[in-house]
Amino acid sequence: MSLTVVVRETAIRALARIRAEDKDAFAQIRRAMAALADQPRPDAAVAWGDSGIYRLHLTGIRILYEVDDRASTVYIINVASTA
Repeated sequence: MSLTVVVRETAIRALARIRAEDKDAFAQIRRAMAALADQPRPDAAVAWGDSGIYRLHLTGIRILYEVDDRASTVYIINVASTA
């Protein structure tokens, strides 16, 4: 079963900045967010305790997101460049 991915306003603004600066990084982020719909807790994700919030590091990118199993939804909270 695929989950719904919802991008919060803060993440949308960050994605707009990244897209303007680095199209390749933007494409990498979009692929990673789409993959979270099928696998919301990949091995590379680090949980923040029992909060349901995870941090996923990609090359030069960090995605902060929350998984709501009851709503079958992944909420993208923020995206940032680590470079």
